[in-house]
Order: sequence, then C-alpha cells, then structure tokens
Amino acid sequence: MTFDEVLAQVLDLLQRQGRVSYRALKRRFDLDDEYLEDLKAEIIQAQRLAVDEDGVVLVWTSEIRPQQSSPAPLVPQPEKPSDTPVDRATPDSPLVAGREASDAERRQLTVLFCDLADSTTLAGQLDPEDLREVIQAYQTTCAEVIQRFDGHIAQYLGDGLLVYFGYPQAHEDDAARAVRAGLSMVEALGTLNARLGRDRGIRLAVRVGIHTGLVVVGALGGGDRHEHLALGETPNIAARLQSLAAPDTVVISAATHQLVQGLFTCQALSTPTLKGVAQPLVVYHVRGTSEAQSRFEVAITHGLTPLVGREEETGLLRRRWEQATEGHGQVVLLSGEAGIGKSRLVQELREHVGPAGVARMTFRCSPYAQHSSLYPMIEHLQRFLQWQREDTPETKLATLERVLQGYHLPLHDVVPLFAALLSLPPPAHYPPLALSLQQQQQQTQAALLAWLMEETERQPLLMVWEDLHWADASTLEWLGLLIDQAPTNHLLTLLTYRPEFRPPWASRAHLTQLTLSRFTRPHGEAMVTRVASGKALPGEVLQQIVAKTDGVPLFVEELTKMVLESGLLQEREDHYALTGPLPPLAIPTTLHDSLMARLDRLATVREVAQLGATLGREFTYELLQAVWPLDEETLQRGLRRLVDAELIYQRGLPPQARYVFKHALIQEAAYQSLLKSTRQRYHQQIAQVLETRFPDIVKTQPELLAHHYTEAGLNAQAVGYWRRAGQRALAGSFGLGGGGT
Repeated sequence: MTFDEVLAQVLDLLQRQGRVSYRALKRRFDLDDEYLEDLKAEIIQAQRLAVDEDGVVLVWTSEIRPQQSSPAPLVPQPEKPSDTPVDRATPDSPLVAGREASDAERRQLTVLFCDLADSTTLAGQLDPEDLREVIQAYQTTCAEVIQRFDGHIAQYLGDGLLVYFGYPQAHEDDAARAVRAGLSMVEALGTLNARLGRDRGIRLAVRVGIHTGLVVVGALGGGDRHEHLALGETPNIAARLQSLAAPDTVVISAATHQLVQGLFTCQALSTPTLKGVAQPLVVYHVRGTSEAQSRFEVAITHGLTPLVGREEETGLLRRRWEQATEGHGQVVLLSGEAGIGKSRLVQELREHVGPAGVARMTFRCSPYAQHSSLYPMIEHLQRFLQWQREDTPETKLATLERVLQGYHLPLHDVVPLFAALLSLPPPAHYPPLALSLQQQQQQTQAALLAWLMEETERQPLLMVWEDLHWADASTLEWLGLLIDQAPTNHLLTLLTYRPEFRPPWASRAHLTQLTLSRFTRPHGEAMVTRVASGKALPGEVLQQIVAKTDGVPLFVEELTKMVLESGLLQEREDHYALTGPLPPLAIPTTLHDSLMARLDRLATVREVAQLGATLGREFTYELLQAVWPLDEETLQRGLRRLVDAELIYQRGLPPQARYVFKHALIQEAAYQSLLKSTRQRYHQQIAQVLETRFPDIVKTQPELLAHHYTEAGLNAQAVGYWRRAGQRALAGSFGLGGGGT
C-alpha cells in the first residue's frame, strides 16, 4: 500500500477506537520504526489530529469523535421525546459557533481612499483651531458627495476618508459610483477652495485611490467601540493607489478599470510595485467621464451580439416531439449558459406534451456525484419506487420485485442486477450474480435500456436529462446506448448542459443540437410584463430592467420580482405606479447583487438559505432541521418566506418535505456569501449529523460525506469516505444512490 493508503487506514482505526498503541500499529500494518515516525509526524504535527502519550500511545484529539456501535449525540441535547428523529445543535456545536461570525460576510467591494495632499504644510500654516474648521469643511464636502452616490464612509482617518461602495447595500454599478464620487470630490473642492482662498488664503487638494476586490466585512473592536470594517488586500491597495495619485486626481486599479471601461476616459500609467503588494499593478489615471451613460451604451459602441427569442426553439422542439410520437425517436442536445433559459424551455415542452397518454421522466446530474456511476438513473429509480427512508432492505427489495413484475423482463436476471445497482443485499431467492465487473456493468446497462424501451412501447416517452455537464462517465456511456436505440422508439430525449460540456456522440440524423442565445429587447419587455401578471410597469422601470438584464431570462425574471417586492411600486387595477423617485439601487444589474440584496433584507431567511445551500441544490427538511441551530418554528418560518419569495421550491409538507433551489445560481450566491470558516463549520456539522442520524446515506453515498468533510478541511475523515466510494465502484456497485440530500 502507498503511504496515503496506510495513513487513511490508521486514521480510520484511530478515529473509531480513540487511542491506539504504537506497538499495535506496527504489528497490524507491518511498519518499521522509520515508517511509524513518518506517520506520527503527519498525524500529530502536520494534521494535528492526535497527540502522543508517554511515547507509547497515539490519542485521537480531533473534534470529530470516534464512532461507537451505538453513537452518542455529537453535542449535548435538551430533554425531548425519545422518538424525535433528529439531533438539535447547541451553543457548543460547530454550527452554532459559526453563528458568532454571522455579522461578518464575504463581499466584492469597491474601496475609495482619499487624503489631503501636503497636509503637513497646511498644519504649519494654520492655528490648530482653524485647521480643525478647515478639515471639518473638507470632510463635510466629501461626505455630501459620497452620500449622493450612496457610498458608505467606514472611517475618518485624520484628513483621510475610507469609503465603501457595495456595503452595506450592493448596487449594480458600485465601481462606477466610486469613480464618479472621486471625480465629484475633486470638483466640489474647487468650490470650497474659492471660499477658503478668500477667507484664509489657502487651497486644498485631494488624492483619490480606488480598487475593487474581495473582502470580509463586519464588526471589529472591543468594549463599547465597534466599527464595520473590510479586511483583506483591497483596502490596502486602495490606500497605496492614493499615494500614487497627483493632487486633485483619481487613480484606479486595473480591476476597477475593467468594470468601468468605456464610462470614463482613462490613461494608463506605469506599472509600479506597491509596498506590501506582491505583484506590480497596472493603474489608470481617470481624466473624466465619457459620453456613455451606462454599460449598455458602452456595449453598443462595441457592437451587440444578435439576440433571438424562443419561438423558433419552441417550434423545433414541438416538431421533434411529433416525430417521436410517430415512432421516429429523436434526441435534442440543448446547450446554453447558466440562467439562459434551458429549464424554462424544457418546462414549456412539458406543458405542450401534457399528461394524457404520455410518460415523462426527468433525470438530474449532480455536482456531488460526478464520479458516482449511473447516479441520475439510481436517483430516478429510488423516486420511481417511492422508497421511504425507514424502509428495511427487505421492504425495498419486495417493492422492486413487485414493480418489475409489471414488465416483460426476465426477473431472475433483472432483479439481482437492479438490487446491486441500488445497493441492496443480494436477493436470497434469485441466483447470485456470477459475473465479472465488466459483464455486470454491461448487463445492468442492457437491463435499464430494456426497461425504458418497454415504457416507450406502452406510450410515448419524454425523457429529460438536466445538467449533463455534471454527468459521470458511466451515465454518458449508457446515454450513448440509448441514443443508438432512439430512432425506432416513441421517445424524445432532451439533454441540457452548459457550454463547457462537449457531447461525446457523433452526429446522427435523429440528433439535433440547439444552442440558446439571449433575449432581444422586445422579448425582455414581454417577459417583464408576464412576471408582473400582465400589468404594465412604469416606462422608466421597464427600461432599466431590460437594459440591465442584458437579455438573460433569469436576470429579467429575478430583477422584476425584486422591483415588485421592493415597495417602490403600488399595484393598481391594470398597472403598477411608482410611489416616488426610482433610485438606481433598487434595481441591481447582476443576479448576484439582486440575490444578495434580497437576502440582506431578510436575516433569518438568509441564514436558512445559506445553510440549505451548504447542503446542496436539493435538500430534505429532515436533514436541514437536524443541523439547524435554532428552534423549529424559526426554521419553518424562514422556509415559508423563501418559498413565498420563490428562491426555493417545496415538494411535500414537513417533516417529509424536500426543497430545491430554483436556480443553481441562487444556491451559489447564498453559499458564497458565507465566511470560509463558517462554511467549514457548517460542512463539519452536516457530516457529523449524517454519520449519526442517516446511516443509509453513509452506506450508499460515502462520496457525500467525503464532500462535506473535504469542504470542512478535515482531510483525514474525507480520505476514508473517498476510499469507501472508490472501493464500492471497484467492487461493481455502479452508483451510490440513497435518495440524496
């Protein structure tokens, strides 16, 4: 075995037993003294998972306690009925500990740092009391400008100001706001200087530096004094850029320039090496504003990509369906970027097909199961068989056998194959599988294909495979077999994926490739009206939504809903009317900003969404409730608000409910807003709860626990579960199903 394999087995043993003597390790793994010392160094010093006791025993010290035959709760629990199915987190648990940092968050921020030029000379010219009045006048002037552009003054640093654009409320154009504020401060000081020159004989000059980047922002300080400050490289770079600026000029970084290019006239300066910054940065001197008033206008000057609607695509899919119903099976490869409307188009086809006399199946690939063979098929079979988590293996096997009896399939062959696929014990009343790994794989694929082909003989079948860019190799291989069989069946197979995926199948007469492009302006306006239930929005609102969504249907939908929920509009009989002036901040440009703005307004909902996002795109109420640190009423209230806001969809009622984020981007935005340390604590708590309360998932989806332990930074635990997943695949189990989370 390799060193990593031995290390994984030693950690697994140590985790289960809590303490192991070095002598036992040497005998069990046939280790020499040098090898044992290497293992001790890795476990004790490098990973800090255990300590040495008197040079004789290795003692496990990680927060993940060893599993016992009857595992005790990971955290102390309050008294509750013995039949309560889930654990509750307490103030000592990793999840609750993570809430201590809930005030802090990760943000992309544009930071402006401004400072008076030659303030030392100014101090020598004025009496301290007069200097104080001048500095106050300068700060007041700058603050008025900053307020106009909705910036946030984080600190007054003597004669300097640290200003955030993008916190506490994000805007679609924070970088542009910061640059406009910098230029306006220089201009406003001109008016102030006219008075100061007349009254005191002095002139003020300001230097401004601006940089955009990732920060962690939250409360810092002690005692009665706390400030909300951004930490990271971004504020430091903004301060360094300010020192490079000439008096009465604004200097921006390349990162900020990329976001505002075309809105301002800029001149590239040299590439200086800034103190404390590893790499030299390209910087720009901002000369002034350009004629363009928005990024959309900037895009026009570069030439817009032709955009089309959805009538042509819908017509094509309907024609392919008609061909399939006539026995000429079709396959459509539907490609497009995230949020472009693939799922929306699929839903339109489903509604056109209708339920009468038609079978519809949906298979979803998962980013957590990219290495789990045939995972989408296994997940579909489990839903099709309507298994319950409390079902015994015998009950599940009986259900499988009963369902398969309704098909013209050889049960003595198919039942054992499906049982192995679904991680069930070999059925005693069927002959054992005396097959090689390759033979079992081939026969399983053939049995699945025969099952689906029989479905198409009963009635036309619409089969949708979503997110094929996350498909495992075995699924793609099986789909290749299906594509070969499609032309002679009443079957339309619709495969959706993102552009980074390259279909491995050769071109066929019955295979159609369809790539979705973005909406034109008329289609965007029509979609806004549909989201508003047919009621017209004010012209300026409609214009801003369409201009800012850039033709992405998801952006149109989410931003329109945000405006309707913002309180800026009053609903009338057949239209909406503005309740007052429309502030630009009410309509973020990007989906990320839109989601963050919605989550910012609802603190409890945000926490529920973040924890759900850590669980995955789809999650159960049971698992979410098991790791939720507060009371159940708060959890259910938060879920209801998320459902009402259409951030997530609900299937069933608690405690059997399942939830799915409406879009993958919604999940990602909620997850990425968490601190990395908080994410790790969440992942750790989830993995612990899975281990103690969900043994079926531990058995059938070891890769899920491996994922959470990996993201928690607990590599030793992750290695063990990754190893289990690999061993199951090598042993001939072609999927790690279990219902998902």
